Amino acid sequence: MTLPSREKRLKAEIIDLGKQLVRLRLICANVGNLSARLKCDTILITRRGSSLDNLKPPDILKVDLSDKSALKDRHLSSEFPLHSKIYRDFPHHKAIIHCHPPLTNAYFSVFSSLRILTVEAGVYLGRVPVIRQKTPTITDLKPVLAAFRNNNLVVIKNHGVVCAGSDFKKTLLLVETLESAVKVAALSRLFRQKKPDGVDKSIKQDLTRKENGRN
Repeated sequence: MTLPSREKRLKAEIIDLGKQLVRLRLICANVGNLSARLKCDTILITRRGSSLDNLKPPDILKVDLSDKSALKDRHLSSEFPLHSKIYRDFPHHKAIIHCHPPLTNAYFSVFSSLRILTVEAGVYLGRVPVIRQKTPTITDLKPVLAAFRNNNLVVIKNHGVVCAGSDFKKTLLLVETLESAVKVAALSRLFRQKKPDGVDKSIKQDLTRKENGRN
């Protein structure tokens, strides 16, 4: 595949992924950013302020990671330093999703770790690292990059999720699996608080009358 055709295909994937993330309720408004490795030192990344559910090709910027002047581009996402550092430090990663899943954010605003309750989630997620940041943008890169040495997915407490992988399909799978695992963990805690009440007495009586009427 030629480089121009690969660039066109990757941009189409990014546009489609943005719509999927909104449809799956993993992002809202114009938060989050996506990127993909085009070639060794060149990536495609969504521009600052773009709405991921309504991306157009011009909203996806091509950036040469070896060009330090690229950082001066005011259209670049504020998370570009993180994306670029992940691609530099982990050559096997080809795609990055940064999103703000609501259940995951809510859960980790209260709890500092996730107890995996299903076999499938355990296989895919492993031990999920949780990192604290003090700024709206991920500026302290060192702990995030350290966490990526043990997992392809990192939770940024009170912020969102950063996930990297060999392609967008596998990367999205991890984000979806985490959101589902969080939902299961949260519901299990809720169910454990109190045993479910039995069927209301009046409903029981109504059901009995209907059953007798049929007989």
